[in-house]
Amino acid sequence: MRRAFTLIELIIVVMLISLMGFLVFSEAVRETKKPDAITPLNLKSIIKKEFPYNEDMEFFCIQNCRDCYIAKGADILPLKGNINLGSNLEVYKIDKNNQLVKIDNFGRIKDEKICLRYSLYKNGSSTELILSNDSGVYYLPSYFGKPIKLDDLDKAKELWLKEDLNLRDSGNYY
Repeated sequence: MRRAFTLIELIIVVMLISLMGFLVFSEAVRETKKPDAITPLNLKSIIKKEFPYNEDMEFFCIQNCRDCYIAKGADILPLKGNINLGSNLEVYKIDKNNQLVKIDNFGRIKDEKICLRYSLYKNGSSTELILSNDSGVYYLPSYFGKPIKLDDLDKAKELWLKEDLNLRDSGNYY
């Protein structure tokens, strides 16, 4: 008399092997997935995803914006992943006289010049900046809007002033 496996036993073995294979390969695929490159358009969203808000944070870059860090309280954590803020990055703000001002000095850390400093606050707001690089001009709003790629600095200045006027009218947000 020959003894063989029943159909139920074979189905159970195949299901167990399939389940183990799925668990092993899905973890491998998840680990090999490349993180998104940090660009001016997704800077705030990637920082929010990597470092959930529970306190104020500061994002800063050194070595011509190739190495970036997050300062949370007394901790300085390196930002992992691909950083693509563009070459020839310039940072601008609007002063009290509504003039576009280039920011050249963000300070130094580890004897390296800081090329970009961007603060994120636990209430959801951030530093309002205009970034310019070889691929375009980017307006990074301080509150609820999304970063926008523009053609020139004058259009970014117009957006900055428009948001500033909207924020003065507190009824827009209540």
